[in-house]
Amino acid sequence: MKDHDLEQELAAAMRDRTRQEPPYSYDADGLIGSVRRRRRRLQAGAAAAVAIVALGAGLLSRADHDSVSLPVQAPTAPNAVLPSSPPPPPAESPSPSPTASGSGSGSASASAAASASTPADPARTTSTLFLAALRYQNPATRSQVDPAEVAALFADEPTYRRIWGADSTGVTCGSSVDGVLVAGEVLLYQGVERLDRTPSPAFDGSTGRVTDLTCRTVLGGSKGGGDPTVSAFYGGLVAAAKSGDSSAMSRLGRQFVTANLRSVQGPTAGTCSSATPPFWLADNPSSGTLTHGWTVNLGGPYEFPIEIDENAKIATSCGK
Repeated sequence: MKDHDLEQELAAAMRDRTRQEPPYSYDADGLIGSVRRRRRRLQAGAAAAVAIVALGAGLLSRADHDSVSLPVQAPTAPNAVLPSSPPPPPAESPSPSPTASGSGSGSASASAAASASTPADPARTTSTLFLAALRYQNPATRSQVDPAEVAALFADEPTYRRIWGADSTGVTCGSSVDGVLVAGEVLLYQGVERLDRTPSPAFDGSTGRVTDLTCRTVLGGSKGGGDPTVSAFYGGLVAAAKSGDSSAMSRLGRQFVTANLRSVQGPTAGTCSSATPPFWLADNPSSGTLTHGWTVNLGGPYEFPIEIDENAKIATSCGK
């Protein structure tokens, strides 16, 4: 392509671009009005600053006059009258701004209000709520539950008392459970068996706190739904711990944990060294090409990630 042809192509592209991008239009009256309003605010601020300076100068001159003239004044007569000080200038002090006094406390309260206005994540609130319910329903972990922290998950105290109740079973649809799986919807388990009821929390849009919780019947019985590897392995471990079956750990491990992970982690593979978990909670699933994962809590203070491979076996846990 010659230079002349290239210039013609560029000129044509620029003309097309000019036709596609019309020039901006401005509202002259609105622009003039905004300038006038800004000018009035600047004039008002300047007047307030002059008034503050004048008032400070008057007070300073009065203090200097008193401190200098009183010692020099000689009491020539018992009833001598001292010259009166000139009155301060008749300028009214502007009303104090919110930041002029207590700027530290003001900024602290502002930051606290900002943090309070930030809505909580409903997914995280759901996980925290059901983890607290599982801990409260198990006598071995009930002392770990702080009622004040649980109440803070709800929109108000009446809602907390109505849903949580006296024993937290209102959160789990009236039944004590030892397994919860959260994946878009909450699934409740007793051991490896899924309950036929599913809870559905509702949240306040501005705060992210729980405003209601309803339970619906799951159609088709208690089978299906959730992740069969997670519910079978961890539900089986909890059921075995309650029944005292010491052989369940190795049997379930061979069935649901890869041989490589069992060789790395030993007898408690897939549980992060928890031999007798009192309950299990799995949430926050992540998807991938060949594997998917969950975050699991077995009653301890920490949760750990797991990954399940294409053969439906736990291939990674505890970061290994």
